[in-house]
Amino acid sequence: MYDAVTAANIPAGAEMVAGYIDKIKLEPWSAADWARFPSAVKVTIVKKASTNDGHVLDVEPGDATPGEAPGWVRMRRAAGADPTVYCNLSTWPAVRSAFSSAGVAEPHYWIAHYNGDPTIPDGAVAKQYRGNVAPGYDVSSVVDYWPGVDGNRSVSTGVEIMERITVTPPNADQNVVRVFLSGSPGAAVIIRPRLGGDGYSEAMWVGDIYAWGSDHQGVGHNPTQVAGYDNKLTSHRRYDLPGALWADINYSAASPFEIDIVG
Repeated sequence: MYDAVTAANIPAGAEMVAGYIDKIKLEPWSAADWARFPSAVKVTIVKKASTNDGHVLDVEPGDATPGEAPGWVRMRRAAGADPTVYCNLSTWPAVRSAFSSAGVAEPHYWIAHYNGDPTIPDGAVAKQYRGNVAPGYDVSSVVDYWPGVDGNRSVSTGVEIMERITVTPPNADQNVVRVFLSGSPGAAVIIRPRLGGDGYSEAMWVGDIYAWGSDHQGVGHNPTQVAGYDNKLTSHRRYDLPGALWADINYSAASPFEIDIVG
């Protein structure tokens, strides 16, 4: 993914671009700027936490602050969005602390760390690993599925976040949580371990998932029975459960985590 203050700096053939849609000092991208990339996936960024729009809030000096991020995320969720916050790796702990203090479930994260390594940190959906590449753009690696961005592009399955729930394990042993889904072809859950203060997720484990449809017939799967399955999670993982109305998820975790219900 490419992003830039000046859209014309980005290669015209880019398959994924990100640009600004509100103004603090610099002008946002114009309709003509966006039109330069007719086939690209487009990610919209806002600089002001008062702007009720966009996929991503830019948290950095001169733009939104860590303390403003929870309010923007709450506002965007109320508008039906599944938001993302952009920040530097060094700022990430402060942003996470702001969400914890505000009692707001954490969003997705796009992290900037210009070390030339495209590896996305656990718990993030994107990493900006090269900055100010001539003639003036940044380069990011992105996960295959970016909730709130890719979900907005899904027409056939209507894949959108419906609810985000927080699970607080009663103990660190094996437990079960029941979730309720839409029964649609795009029904799925995304399990999201929380990040620690060092910016990395504490490992948790997901065992078998049993799901049922409206006819009380099993429609889920038992992922631990699949050859090569790794039930250790250190990052977000999506489990497709087409047609499911409810599912029992076996898990083991020492810390609270989130489950996104989509479909």
